Amino acid sequence: VSLDWKYCQPPWQQFLWIAACRDPRRTLQMELMLLGLSNSGATRLLWISLDRMCRPPSPACLEARAFGPAAVGTNPGGYKSEEKIHEKNNELNMGVFEDSGGTADEDEPQPAPLPEGDEPVNVLILAGADLRHVVKTLARRRKQEHRRLRFYIHEKDHEVLARHVLFLQIINNKALPIRERMELFLSLYGNTLVRERDSTYLSEIAPEFVELITDNSSHPLSEVIDLTHLKFKDRDVLQDVFKGWFKDVAFDIEALREQRLRGYYRERYDYRKNLMDSDYQNFIKDSAGIINWFHYKEFGHTGVAFETRLAGYSMPNKTLASYTEAVDRSKGTTVQVRGFWGDIINSPYHAFCTRTDPEARSRLFKISSQQYRHTETDIAEYNLTAYISEMETGEKFSLPAEVPEEHVYPYASPLDTLRAVDKVVEVTEAVSKDVSHDRPQGRRAPKKVDWPSLSSAMEGVQVILLTGDAKEVLKKPRYKGLFHRAFIGSMGTGQLFEELGLNSGSENPFNAPEAASSRIRKPPSKEMPDAFGLKRDESAFASCMAQGAEVAVETLKYQAHFDASIRVSFRHRVAQAGHLMGWKVQDEKRAVPRLESDMQERGHCELERQATDFLRFVTGPGARGPSEQSSALADLDG
Repeated sequence: VSLDWKYCQPPWQQFLWIAACRDPRRTLQMELMLLGLSNSGATRLLWISLDRMCRPPSPACLEARAFGPAAVGTNPGGYKSEEKIHEKNNELNMGVFEDSGGTADEDEPQPAPLPEGDEPVNVLILAGADLRHVVKTLARRRKQEHRRLRFYIHEKDHEVLARHVLFLQIINNKALPIRERMELFLSLYGNTLVRERDSTYLSEIAPEFVELITDNSSHPLSEVIDLTHLKFKDRDVLQDVFKGWFKDVAFDIEALREQRLRGYYRERYDYRKNLMDSDYQNFIKDSAGIINWFHYKEFGHTGVAFETRLAGYSMPNKTLASYTEAVDRSKGTTVQVRGFWGDIINSPYHAFCTRTDPEARSRLFKISSQQYRHTETDIAEYNLTAYISEMETGEKFSLPAEVPEEHVYPYASPLDTLRAVDKVVEVTEAVSKDVSHDRPQGRRAPKKVDWPSLSSAMEGVQVILLTGDAKEVLKKPRYKGLFHRAFIGSMGTGQLFEELGLNSGSENPFNAPEAASSRIRKPPSKEMPDAFGLKRDESAFASCMAQGAEVAVETLKYQAHFDASIRVSFRHRVAQAGHLMGWKVQDEKRAVPRLESDMQERGHCELERQATDFLRFVTGPGARGPSEQSSALADLDG
């Protein structure tokens, strides 16, 4: 160790000198390795080891080491208290793995205050594909807040709108206990095969939805769901969708899903398990390690994602039946084909399973022996139970008090206490379905059924269903400057890019020769600041947003069938669209990272892993900073 490394001519001697300086206890072990290897083999092996020793650890490794040796090699996101996250980030000088939803920096744009008084808050959900945003918003709505909410939900496919109506009815069905509603919700939401009890519930409620579409229902949801923005032909399609849920309608989802799998994997179908493992290791484990491999594999093979109890999952989930355009092989014309066109790769776990309340995160995301103590299904059960409970009581739902048994083998789970309290008891339905047969001349009278009342969180809430071409719908004068908040799913960004000309090489201002020749792709605010708001007046998406509104756009962060380079480039394309409409990005450094032209796939993966889950924008010229927003709130209070 006292020798100068310059005088150690053989490479293995140089290695021993450096290794001894780093850790003298390992020097003897390395010398013994040399005795059993040739000079060339020992040199090659030791230099590989030296490279791994001297290579700086990744941020994920540094983050995991804060929890001891048991956590090294696992996904660090989501199981740590906010105080520890903030403290460790200051030490490592890196971003937070959780998507906090904006920053508090003075230079960051902040949305304008929401309207007060009797004026409703209008929320647009475009291509959301599920009700997670509506359910969480209603759950966080406290009793003392009487602010009116109007959700405008736009979906391209009528089948998705029908599922929204179903899930709204399930979470508000007080005739069932909370746990039964949670299990029913998860089963019909994410499973291709459901329990016989779930299938019976679906077939029994479907006729009432048909009556709701035809304005002949006395269900309390008829006062919440607004169908006046739909054309009558869209109502007819929705009615046909609900009729497809009847008991006597056949739907062989197992055969249809197998066709999808064979079409996707092709000659690799017999080795699909290995391909699933590759997708899980490369795209899912690093970003959402709480998802259990065995559960993900079960979903890949059978389509069953949530098994909440010991029951047989053998009945088809008819809510996943949908139509898509195809070409007739004999005539060459376009036809509609009914089948299963749902997800077979990504899994439905990312909506309710990979995030939870910050106060419960440290207990639900604990790690033991390099494995999470809970699975994604446990997280989904807790989240949905909390949402439904808060919607009914208006009070915050939390885990029971922490006990010492949670830190001692076999590590008691706080969810066991909740499951013991909220046991499901099999009872017959007490809902009286005494239908009046007195019908007046002409139009049918609504059926009189004693349905249970809705949750208290639904008071002052209205859900407006929209469908069709989003550009044509949102450019109507009734929607101009209407929405204060908006969420745009990744599947809904295609129409946004098409409207702004980002899909066309000639109309895209970011395809200029000077921009294309740049070695580093920067955020559009740095790359082309003069293009800010260039197409604001031409965009229907920009005109429907109120000044100072906040828009969250879903990214491809959790898409398992896209390379990291494509996912990061998608962020830049969304940021370009917002820049052309005059929208400012929040937390731009993490949301839209800089790209180098010669960056390898490994670099793209690291950028995408540390990036935010959503791109958040503040719209219009009315975007204000924190100081201006505080003064505005003070004026309102005064």
